[in-house]
Amino acid sequence: MTFSAGTNHMRLSNHSYGAIAGWYHPAGTNWYWFGFPEIGAQDPRFGNYTTNSSTFDTLALNAPAYLQVWAAGNDQGETPPTQPTNHFEITLGGVVFRTNVVRAADGDAGGFDTLSQQASAKNVLTVGAVNPLLEGYTGPTNLVQGFFSSTGPTDDGRIKPDVVGDGVNNIVVGSSSDFAYARSSGTSLAAPSVTGSINLLTQFYGQQHTNAAELLSSTTKGLVIHTADSGTTNNGPSYRFGWGLVNTRNAATLISRDATNGLKNQIKEVLLLPGEFVQFPLVSAGTNALKVTICWTDPAGIPNTVTNLNNPAPKLVNDLDLRISSPTETTNLPWVLTPDLTNRTYTARSAIASTGDDTRNNVEQIYIPSPTNGTYTVKVTHKGTLSGGLQWVSILVSGNVPQAAPSLVFNQIIQITTNSIALGWPAVVGQQYQLQGNIDLITTNWVNLGGLISARLTNVVSQISMTNNINYYRLIQAP
Repeated sequence: MTFSAGTNHMRLSNHSYGAIAGWYHPAGTNWYWFGFPEIGAQDPRFGNYTTNSSTFDTLALNAPAYLQVWAAGNDQGETPPTQPTNHFEITLGGVVFRTNVVRAADGDAGGFDTLSQQASAKNVLTVGAVNPLLEGYTGPTNLVQGFFSSTGPTDDGRIKPDVVGDGVNNIVVGSSSDFAYARSSGTSLAAPSVTGSINLLTQFYGQQHTNAAELLSSTTKGLVIHTADSGTTNNGPSYRFGWGLVNTRNAATLISRDATNGLKNQIKEVLLLPGEFVQFPLVSAGTNALKVTICWTDPAGIPNTVTNLNNPAPKLVNDLDLRISSPTETTNLPWVLTPDLTNRTYTARSAIASTGDDTRNNVEQIYIPSPTNGTYTVKVTHKGTLSGGLQWVSILVSGNVPQAAPSLVFNQIIQITTNSIALGWPAVVGQQYQLQGNIDLITTNWVNLGGLISARLTNVVSQISMTNNINYYRLIQAP
């Protein structure tokens, strides 16, 4: 993966595999239980943020445009049909032995906490499976989770899977002949269908945004999450369906609107520096629900050992916060779920999402079903310090009235010292700008003054040093 992303410019990959955990029954053989008998009744791998998880998060941080799509796993409630049953177990020391001791079905009550280590990483897109929708999605009540599909939360309470796709009775090529087809089920089928859709979406984005830089993986992931069809009655997330069923048409529509209805009204990528914040207006006509999603590639957390059972220590490193103020200054908060990491009850984990301060996930979303006519204010801040000294954040917006970009002109010129000035201009949040200088207006030898400037506010001011050979300044914007 590192070689492919770094050398071959791979920007998207599908992973329909994972380490075996819990109960396992290879066709035509005995049952196996891969938990460690010295530790407890459940396999500690489930929902565990291990070195595998941490490694994949680090890879995502080092290759910021590369998105990994992982199958959630097929372990929900897996168990022999009757117990006690003879099966094989493995000790911590690697000794394999036969026993008929009774072991619980995989996962906590209701099949929760059955994700693989890989699927528990923060920066990957984890995909669960649902039954096929022959008539299409009509609402959350016709979204049925595949009985096998691994379910969140992670051991530290994060929302996983991120999304779901059709993974039951898929028609695939068979191996019995060159013309054979077969039916197959699993999150290993749901994940590649989602990956294929994302591949088409990134191609479509490039067609609609000519010469634009490739999207950050957090933007691609956020786009899929933001435009998914919810699996809950209040349009929030859940530990079974994540943020919902992938809807490629919705995502393509958002890309089109971002390209045609004004600059970066729907999709923004903003650089957040320590102690700073992102803020921009959001205009509502009062007719469509407002939805804003933020997603960021978070530095890797401290991994647990593979034998660490149900460690609740938070793995979020940079804790960003999304808030939206209404025209009457009412503050809207993002969705939160109750993971119940102490008792791990079915009731708590099945409850619909409420709103509050999310301190676990590197995805936050605010949904306002009935906004008023007027201007809302979106603000993204961060708690504590930012590991790494900076944090790119992806912002997805829908339901708003697109606004025209302001003219590309300086509206402030202030001399700070004898050799420095400050230049200001009205900006589009999420746009990157470049200041340039020249000795005269005859030559075309404009030189860049500093690096690209990521606009986090609707007005930007940048201080630059004056030199004897620079007499003129201009402002351009990156594609």
